[in-house]
Amino acid sequence: MLRLLKWVVIILVLVTGASWLDQVLPRYDVVRIVGTDTKRLDSSGYFDSDQPGPKTTSSRDVRFINTVYPSGTPRVFRNEDTDWGFPWYYKFDSGNLMAAAQAFQSGADNPKWVVIKSYGWRVTLLTMFPNAISIRAASGPDEYVIPWLRIFVFGFLAILLIWLYFRLRRFKRERLDPMFGRIESRMSAAADAVDDHAVAVSNTTNGFMARLRRWLGWGRSKH
Repeated sequence: MLRLLKWVVIILVLVTGASWLDQVLPRYDVVRIVGTDTKRLDSSGYFDSDQPGPKTTSSRDVRFINTVYPSGTPRVFRNEDTDWGFPWYYKFDSGNLMAAAQAFQSGADNPKWVVIKSYGWRVTLLTMFPNAISIRAASGPDEYVIPWLRIFVFGFLAILLIWLYFRLRRFKRERLDPMFGRIESRMSAAADAVDDHAVAVSNTTNGFMARLRRWLGWGRSKH
């Protein structure tokens, strides 16, 4: 049971770490820009115009870039500065990026394909959008950009985890197992000593009680 629990915890940690990295590392999408707009979001991340009831005072204007993939699937990117915060993309030119997106805007009859570098996930239920970092012209709808940073980070972490796994196994085999073996031997020896002492005390008590019975005359047969 403990072994199963250990592996469940390890898997959960690995999945959580991989998901976090997948969210913050950049990705590249070849798309066609079909429009741009700006919407006001409240502090909870929802559009003010879509929410009933009183509006929160904490809100911001967010730029959006509307695109479609070559397959026709839509993809919406937000366009916000990261400033000096995490993740450290140091993006300060969301206004210029919006102008570039508008310049690349095209229709289906004369498409202009672009490569948008972004980070983050698109989660409809949570109103989450990937944040566009840069835009450049693509050679065509079939262009593929190799995500070298992702390959390097995940590859490095995979090698590091494998190295740690075998290092910990060696440490356990060379240090922990002998130490636990010595502790087990000492505990076994202590338990044996307690058992021997208990047997000796029992024998002594039995002998004393037998002498006491003989001295008192207990156990003598009566004629």
